[in-house]
Amino acid sequence: MQSNQSYLTEIRDTVKNNYRRFFAIDSTKPTYNDLPQMPEFQIQLFLSQTLKTGFPIKIQFNNQSPAMSGKLTKLSNERYLLTNQQHNMTRIVNILEIRSIQKIK
Repeated sequence: MQSNQSYLTEIRDTVKNNYRRFFAIDSTKPTYNDLPQMPEFQIQLFLSQTLKTGFPIKIQFNNQSPAMSGKLTKLSNERYLLTNQQHNMTRIVNILEIRSIQKIK
């Protein structure tokens, strides 16, 4: 009985997965998880360049939260304040939370 149950479960899961792929229910658009984690030295370099130049940046985070754009201000050695002037949003960012940094043109 147990083998029949597991066999039916396997068939159900296979059909369900194929259905989702066929009708593109599971989007294949790249997300921030598709981007590789930047090495720490590169994050440090980008942060120091951003603080010197004042250019707006986009930060992608490791903790599944949405990416955020804005200007950066240094609070302490590993903490920064990211301010988005368009939406009047701010976020305190710890360097360990950062997945990638991009300059906004």
